[in-house]
Amino acid sequence: MPVPATATGPLPVYLLTGFLGSGKTTLLSRLVRSSRFADTAVVINEFGEIGLDHMLVGSADDTDVVLLDSGCLCCAATSSLQDTLESLYYRRQRGEIPAFTRVVVETSGLADPCPVINTLAADPLIARHYRFGGVVATADALHGMAALDAYREASTQIAIADRIALTKADLADEAAIGALRAALRGYNASAPIRAVSPDTVDEDAPALFDGLRAEHLDVAALRAAPAAGPLAHVLRYGIVSYAYTQSRPVGWEDYARWTRHMQRQVGDRLLRAKGILHWTDGTLRAVHGVRHVFSVPEPVAGAEGAARAGAMVLIVQDMSAEDVGEAIRPLGL
Repeated sequence: MPVPATATGPLPVYLLTGFLGSGKTTLLSRLVRSSRFADTAVVINEFGEIGLDHMLVGSADDTDVVLLDSGCLCCAATSSLQDTLESLYYRRQRGEIPAFTRVVVETSGLADPCPVINTLAADPLIARHYRFGGVVATADALHGMAALDAYREASTQIAIADRIALTKADLADEAAIGALRAALRGYNASAPIRAVSPDTVDEDAPALFDGLRAEHLDVAALRAAPAAGPLAHVLRYGIVSYAYTQSRPVGWEDYARWTRHMQRQVGDRLLRAKGILHWTDGTLRAVHGVRHVFSVPEPVAGAEGAARAGAMVLIVQDMSAEDVGEAIRPLGL
């Protein structure tokens, strides 16, 4: 029987990223076998990324879908991401595949995730049926420090994440784990860090993905930080993360002026903007942007969200503190 359109709006699409060897593949292979992940469609960029090559080899196009025993769907993206998501949606509507409620797109370990985020957040074809849900990044407790020091892609993946999955923590000592947590917090001041393992897989699925869009920022942690002004984390490769707490509500004219300024004056130097802000119309909204692209601020409901609200994070590259201050000023925080 065909599946009716969801009453809750577009389906969320999450990006799972992480550097080579960070445990992303192992984590995903566990998740797709968990009943807590059963309502998920996973889009795999390359054959064998999650150990399903024996099932996907021979697939000729992006309509081939594997239904696992857990109920999770796995799809090999052998054409564009837009076409893959469109195919999944209409097969779902026609009842040809189970009615998944979320999609996880896995990137390759060396990928810069920003172009994929742009596609998910702003492509009009995708926006008809889906919305960008957020980014989960994996970090390896054994070798994560070395990867962050040596590779720009690893640093970028962590810096733009909304949640961080700490992998291989059972194989590392407490000192190494503590050092990595501190390094991750330096690259990303707001993303919750969760240690994942085979023993916690049923809890990992909802903890990493459920409700992600409404929790882009740990505002309480930002407010507790010992700084009178914006918090700045200077990373390698010219990447800098600035966090700003809100002092007054934002108006729609302020927001429009700010996005125009960011698009014209910052552009590709903006790796990511993410925030939860109070609006002058009394609403609480999540703000998201990557490079030149900004999505429409989405309402965030609930008193719990309101208690955390009031901050913006800008992750930029090759910009001075003065440039970043000029970039945030039109928003009037």
